[in-house]
Amino acid sequence: MSKRVKDIILGTLVYAGIGFVITLILNGGEPVWTLVIGQGIAGFLTYAYIYPALEKRKRKRI
Repeated sequence: MSKRVKDIILGTLVYAGIGFVITLILNGGEPVWTLVIGQGIAGFLTYAYIYPALEKRKRKRI
């Protein structure tokens, strides 16, 4: 597996995990699954598209 794929998987799981814990705490014991799934999607999009574009732009400047 390439580094990018590992980063995408790890980022997705970390974002979803943080969403799970936060909604668990704020909702009083029951997580809000739509928010957890949304956080997972946000993590995927961040590591699959946003960070690589920023790295590409950073390499062009140098």
